[in-house]
Amino acid sequence: MIRNIRKIITPADAILIIFLLIIALLIVVFIKQNISGRQVKINYRNKLVNVLSLNKDKTIFVDEGIIVEIKDGKVRMKASTCKNQYCVKQGWNTQFPIICIPREVAIIILSKNKEDILITR
Repeated sequence: MIRNIRKIITPADAILIIFLLIIALLIVVFIKQNISGRQVKINYRNKLVNVLSLNKDKTIFVDEGIIVEIKDGKVRMKASTCKNQYCVKQGWNTQFPIICIPREVAIIILSKNKEDILITR
C-alpha cells in the first residue's frame, strides 16, 4: 500500500501538501489569537450599556424586547422590537458592527488594540 502511494505522489506533491498544511495551521492560530482578546461594546440611545468579552456566553437584555446574545465567540441581536428586523436578520457576527437604527442600539466589536471600522458608501 505504501509503495503504491510512493508511485502516485511525487516529492513535489509531498512538499506542496506539507506547505499547505503549515499555512492552514498558521491561519487557525491567527484566527484564535485574533478572537481571544475581542470584546463587545453595547450602546443604547448613545449611552454605554455594557462591555463584555466574546469568550463568555451571555444573554443581555438591553431594554424591553431588545436582546443581545454572545455565544461561541460571536454576537447577534437575538430580538428587537423594530419593524423590519434587519438587525436580527444580520445574524451572528465576529467582526462588523450590528446597528438597529429605529431602537438606537449599536453593538460594536472591539479588537485587542482598537475598534474595527467598517466604511461603506
